[in-house]
Amino acid sequence: MDIRQLTYFVKVVEMGSFSRAAAYLHIAQPALSRQVNGLEVELKERLLIRNGRGVTPTEAGERLLGHARSILQLLERTYEDMENARLGRTGSVAIGMPGTLSTAIATALVRKLHSELPDAKVHVLTGRSTQLQEWLLAGRLDMAVLFDAPNSPMLEIHELLDEKLHFYEPEPGSESIRMGPDIPLSELVDQPIIINSRPNRVRETLENALARDGRKLLVECEVDALDTTFALVSDGSGKTVATLRAHRTVNTARGVRARKIVKPELGLKVQIVLRARRLNNQLHDAAFRLLRDLCLEILTP
Repeated sequence: MDIRQLTYFVKVVEMGSFSRAAAYLHIAQPALSRQVNGLEVELKERLLIRNGRGVTPTEAGERLLGHARSILQLLERTYEDMENARLGRTGSVAIGMPGTLSTAIATALVRKLHSELPDAKVHVLTGRSTQLQEWLLAGRLDMAVLFDAPNSPMLEIHELLDEKLHFYEPEPGSESIRMGPDIPLSELVDQPIIINSRPNRVRETLENALARDGRKLLVECEVDALDTTFALVSDGSGKTVATLRAHRTVNTARGVRARKIVKPELGLKVQIVLRARRLNNQLHDAAFRLLRDLCLEILTP
């Protein structure tokens, strides 16, 4: 198996045809077929189903496609990194963050990076924290803003700030969010909660704290969209738990009251995480500083 074979295989799948892929790659179709057949022989798996309409990947082909794309992307980033080492601040930088943070800072971040690093290609990816950690370790991301990243010798963690969790409940007639009195954690036990599906750091933090007292969270329904969650709370369909910043990122956060959870206070650590073992890269160092400063500017209450 070599890079050329993987490149050819990916292009055939993407174009759904050997003839179209051969024309795009400027090679003869028989030569392209031999390369893909060589992959099938080496892997002892049928990778493509050939029919009158073109080709589609088999289950084994789908698995190889995911690996091949990751390998080719990593190869591209390797060339970019070597070019960056030579020129200083060109190349690409890939930054990941959860959806709630992306809503708050992604637009300002892209503008800042384009302004300060005009020769760099910027990629901002959004996903769950578990996905972001996997992408970071796999080299798909250069850095990520995460909540409560796990301690690991493979990760370099930079603490930014703590965000306290608040309990949100409907308050009819209010045109904006209002602050209410603190609420002890024990009073959340019988409250119908609208919350993200697992895995989710807010939910994990809340459930783990309740479990220490032998209690469980009463989940009314699972909703992953923050604006939908606040809309449901606003119309009296349930209650939720989120950070204070969360309500500022959506347009539906009105007609609700926020109460800080106490006894004990619960919070999330906002962190920038990088791979512990990585090449020196002037572009990534500059992007890290811009990301850190912007997070502190926007996220600090």
